[in-house]
Amino acid sequence: MMARSLIKLSYLFAVLLLMAGSAHALTGAGGGEWNYSSTLYVQENSGMDHSGYQVNIGLDSSNFDFTKADPQGKDIRFESGGKQLNYWIEDWNQDTATASVWVKVPFLKANGQSEIKMYYGNSLAEDMSTGASTFELFDDFSNSRLEYSTWESNTNGGGQIGFSSGVCNLVVPAKHPNGFSVLKSKEDFPINSSLVVKRKKVTTGEDTRGPILQQGFVDPQSETKNWILTQTELNNEAFITWTIRNNKANLRYNPWDLSDVNVQDNVWYISETAWYQEGDEVNKVAWFKNGVRDTRMDIVSSEETPYIPETNMKVFLKSNTYVDGSPNTGYMAIDYVFVRQYNSQEPTVSFPMPQTEEQPVEDIEETEIPELVLPEGKVLSVRYFDVEEYDDTILSQFNASGVNMVFLRTTEDTIWKSERFIKTAHENDIKVYAMLFIPQGTNATSGKDQLISTVSAILDYNTKSLSDFDGIDITLDPCIENTEQACQDNMLLLEEVRQTTTNKIPLAVDVPAAYDMAELGNVANNADLFVFLAYDADNQLDSTSAVADALASKMGEARGADSKAMVDVMVTSLPSENATVSELIGSLYDYYTDDPAFTGIVMTLKSDYSQMVPMTEEGSAQEEESQSRGTPGFGIVSVVLGFAFVFHLKKGKR
Repeated sequence: MMARSLIKLSYLFAVLLLMAGSAHALTGAGGGEWNYSSTLYVQENSGMDHSGYQVNIGLDSSNFDFTKADPQGKDIRFESGGKQLNYWIEDWNQDTATASVWVKVPFLKANGQSEIKMYYGNSLAEDMSTGASTFELFDDFSNSRLEYSTWESNTNGGGQIGFSSGVCNLVVPAKHPNGFSVLKSKEDFPINSSLVVKRKKVTTGEDTRGPILQQGFVDPQSETKNWILTQTELNNEAFITWTIRNNKANLRYNPWDLSDVNVQDNVWYISETAWYQEGDEVNKVAWFKNGVRDTRMDIVSSEETPYIPETNMKVFLKSNTYVDGSPNTGYMAIDYVFVRQYNSQEPTVSFPMPQTEEQPVEDIEETEIPELVLPEGKVLSVRYFDVEEYDDTILSQFNASGVNMVFLRTTEDTIWKSERFIKTAHENDIKVYAMLFIPQGTNATSGKDQLISTVSAILDYNTKSLSDFDGIDITLDPCIENTEQACQDNMLLLEEVRQTTTNKIPLAVDVPAAYDMAELGNVANNADLFVFLAYDADNQLDSTSAVADALASKMGEARGADSKAMVDVMVTSLPSENATVSELIGSLYDYYTDDPAFTGIVMTLKSDYSQMVPMTEEGSAQEEESQSRGTPGFGIVSVVLGFAFVFHLKKGKR
């Protein structure tokens, strides 16, 4: 047993090493190849682990040859540990040989160093810069309209919110003692967040003071409860202060005229408001202009003066008039806004290799992948587990693989976060089923209320959203322990789900490999679709004959109940990226071509299998141990699986 495990581990490490050097696997190649690559290192300095941290990479002539890259940087890509990383180009100037690029690094280990590979030199590459997938919140107003899934707005006294050439303007009237225009995010953010705004003040009235501008964070329920706001006033925003309130201690703090923005009217600059915790849970705020910290604006909370709140808050932007009602018409112009994770001891980036040592990327022989032709009317689905990490490029991968349905992992907290994913999927003729799991650590009985609540929330969402869920998929308790009771609990759960949905939405039910055959008839009474899993913790069926033999009796039961069924197989990658996977999926469609119960195939990536089953106590212990080492996963085998195979599904997002 140990020998087989070592062989598997050796094989997986070999796969990982091969993938790490595969420049051809980068997305948006446009038919070209990357000719150059450089290595850089990110040093974590705060002594804490970080996940999904946005790291700023500054490029100049000392560490990068701009003549070898696209003039706008469209061909730049970043990769780490076999995963393509999300990034956003804040600024790219080939003339001055400078650039600022934000890269979302999956994991930074406390005081550790992470290696990142940077690729460039592909004249055919598409622009893959995406702020929405890089930051906690991002809007560059490129659609010249307000994204109501992102923002709430409010105006008073003739205030207006306007748009011009991808710029959002918070306009206030000519003469009103309480005129304002406000943007507030719908999502709230935790402490250790920083709000970055590229903005300018534009004065259009006779009063040269222009409007008062505010940016920062406010309480999700009430703007008057908790807030942390940077406020600027007067010509050239010469008067800058904080307005801070902590409702918990009922304290309000307004330290006046701490600094001077000193930027002329109608000139762009970047204002950053950082709100963070340091040391023994000491709350602090800081302010930056054009990326440079102004220490005169540093405020520290203490036991005597606990001004700074620490509860989650929303982003807040406001332009308002002076109370004297002078004709100070003007507005705050906003080019872009983003929220990033923040720590006072930011990671640092180093380029150990001189530019002259850059090496052209070696050509890697690619295996020809047979095209997968989906039979008419059949379904090819993939399970997708992280809508918050979604990027539009993943849909191109799905389309290339023939995917026309996605089982999207959904919780009550992520339902509305799924709207953009569902809308884009529908535009690509892909249906989306909400994939629900019995809450971890519970069974079908104890987790029933939470799951039913989620089902009800999905139905409510479908009455209000622009893009409905097309169905609901529920994964049953595997019934590995106390089989008879677990199966009965499943039936009661499904009956209540069916009563809740009242047939308003199709219901698919995942049937584990070891599920009691005698119970399938009862499942059929409350489900529109079976999904038969052709794998479990001990066995992965990787041939058509093995799958067909294992599921023969279940498919027979489905036919006998006049039900429809899909076959769920575990794969290492999408069919468009792996010849073996493409051949397996194609042969399964051929085998089941005349089966009246067969509807299609579901693909579960091996890297995601740990999310499909409840953890045992041993597994929980392994996870706690691995997290204490800063490594995600369920023990060493799953750690390797996660690094080796998650790349295939998520590379388009990274």
